[in-house]
Amino acid sequence: MDLAGKVAVVTGTSRGVGVGIARELLRAGATVVGCSRSELPGLPAADGDPAWQERSAQWVCDQGDVASIEAFVTRVVETYGRIDILVNNAGGTVPSPTPEDVPELVQKIQGSPRSDDAFTRSALFHAYAVQMNLISPLWFSLRAARQMLTQDGTASIINISSGAGHPVGSPTLVSYGAAKSGLNHLTRSLAIEWGPKIRVNCLALGPTSTDNFNSFVLGDHDPTDYFRDVPLKRAGEPEEVGRTCVYLSSGKADFINGTTIEMDGGMLQGVLYDAGLKTITDLL
Repeated sequence: MDLAGKVAVVTGTSRGVGVGIARELLRAGATVVGCSRSELPGLPAADGDPAWQERSAQWVCDQGDVASIEAFVTRVVETYGRIDILVNNAGGTVPSPTPEDVPELVQKIQGSPRSDDAFTRSALFHAYAVQMNLISPLWFSLRAARQMLTQDGTASIINISSGAGHPVGSPTLVSYGAAKSGLNHLTRSLAIEWGPKIRVNCLALGPTSTDNFNSFVLGDHDPTDYFRDVPLKRAGEPEEVGRTCVYLSSGKADFINGTTIEMDGGMLQGVLYDAGLKTITDLL
């Protein structure tokens, strides 16, 4: 699955799943441009490898600002000439014990705008989750597509979703789940709109072994007990997500389009919500 000569944009590459995705795209030969809210000296996935550093970059982009996305994508095209792959990875939230009255600590951890008024704080918390997990990926896709549709060949957009978007519902994650459900539907719609020039697919992740997950969610849980309802009895790895992105971006997957692939180890939907909330309730 050789991606040599391809230019990939991956959002949210400062840590976690984004690092795994960027690393596997680099390993497959792509040039990778990552973005994050704060400035970094280079793409973290390329650390320690001079060859990878030569065909990678890490730039600042505020994904809640459409003008920042416009400037970022314009810079990519001016620097590298094209965009072949877009992975909308940035996003996330934290669970809240009650959706109608989000605690200040939960809002602070999530990073949404602050307010002393409980209703305003809750409303802004949910709006922020929808913005970062649905609206921003839409904005990035729209801007990247304006370039991709003018190029030769077939481009690939991959949206990173979550099992929280499953139709069974997602208590403790109501706005996040709604946004990810929308992202799944957006994937299908854009695949219809932009085929055959752009293929659009989606990966719905279950628990994935990042530093944040291991320290904040798994914490002091017994892994054997935590993963008892996951048939593979473990979390996924960021590199596994990355290798799936490579596959979807390669000539090996040219007839896969408009699809959401569940990468959750066969997890039963909803089984980890109580366990995931425990860290928050312990802090509260």
